[in-house]
Amino acid sequence: MSDALDKDLMRFPLISPFVKTERIGELVVNVNYQLIEVYAKNTAIEHVILISVHSLVLLLVIMFLLKYQLIDVIKSLAQKLHAIKIGSDQRIKYAAKHTHDEIGLLTADINSLLNSVELALDKERYLRQEVEELERRFRGIFEQTSGGIALIDEHGYLKVHNPAFENMVGQKRMQRLSADHNESLFSVIGVDSLILQKAAAQALSGDEAVSVDLNLSDNNKIDWLHCMISKVIDESGMPMVEIVIQDVSERRSREHSFKIQAELDPLTGLYNRRAGKEKIQSLLQISDKLALEYGLLMVDLDNFKPINDQYGHKAGDQVLTTLAERFMKHVRTDDVVIRWGGDEILFFIKLKNHDSNIANIIYKLNALIEESITIAEDKTVIVGASIGHAIYPLNGFDIDLLIQRADEAMYLIKSQAKANSGANNDLRA
Repeated sequence: MSDALDKDLMRFPLISPFVKTERIGELVVNVNYQLIEVYAKNTAIEHVILISVHSLVLLLVIMFLLKYQLIDVIKSLAQKLHAIKIGSDQRIKYAAKHTHDEIGLLTADINSLLNSVELALDKERYLRQEVEELERRFRGIFEQTSGGIALIDEHGYLKVHNPAFENMVGQKRMQRLSADHNESLFSVIGVDSLILQKAAAQALSGDEAVSVDLNLSDNNKIDWLHCMISKVIDESGMPMVEIVIQDVSERRSREHSFKIQAELDPLTGLYNRRAGKEKIQSLLQISDKLALEYGLLMVDLDNFKPINDQYGHKAGDQVLTTLAERFMKHVRTDDVVIRWGGDEILFFIKLKNHDSNIANIIYKLNALIEESITIAEDKTVIVGASIGHAIYPLNGFDIDLLIQRADEAMYLIKSQAKANSGANNDLRA
């Protein structure tokens, strides 16, 4: 036990203050570790409690300051911002004390953002009004323009059209194009559907517009549409076909009239010399491929000049017009009849067998010519004809050579004063 007590003792030597080497005694301290430990624990607990109280008070103060200085201000900013109508001139106001702090900076940034939003919305509103005005104008142009406008897809199905397009295409065709029938525009156009389909394909494959004239014939009424076809891209990026149409029926009718005037003899309605030769030339080109035979007949009227001299040019004109009417009633649609000169008529007729067929045609032609012709109410006259002929390709391949041969034969017959007659009045073999 003495050893345990010795452990709790702390010994400190006492040195003489006068003689440093002289030890005058010893200080013995008995340490009570248990008491010290109790005191230390109590002191530590007191310090912990004190620090905790200080921390709690400090935390409460900080929370109060945060709520008052930041959270309430942020909440107020949020409420003010929520109450502002976007695009209006309302702005957030803040106290002067926040002019140079973060709250003031945040408020200024929010107001700046509101200014930008207001400007953007004003600009968007202005642009939207402009777009709406343009849409109204374009819609008015689209609906009121005299030209028909339509959009179709690559298969020809109608997507949108204006009233003029509907009027030009016709109600029956539009019914077939409607959703109930859902037919392609290519299938309802008629005889020129293939032309339209090819033009649309050409427009889709390139960047240039394609123009075609389409024949819309219904119930003996011939309508012509001029179509301008081009490629457009819709909002989804898909290619579409835009068709702009104009009614050119009147123009085509005038062109047809001009063509007739240019091609036909004004008195008889037969081909004139230039147009007739072009028609024969086109038939010769076809005959080369099909190995066809044609007869070219040169007819010179006999006794025509005396009628002209005795009864006047009006009587002569009546003779020519009457004969022309007879000829056109008896020839086939692919035969060519030309007023070659004053009293000369040229025929170009397809043959079946030139040896027998040409003789039969000349016989019938003479019969038609030799029928009496009324030139006045109580006056009739009779004319004859000298007819020379040439056979294609037997007598030549060139139209001028054939005419020369027929002309030579005609003058030979005329010089011999021979005329043929018959009773059958049909030129068709």
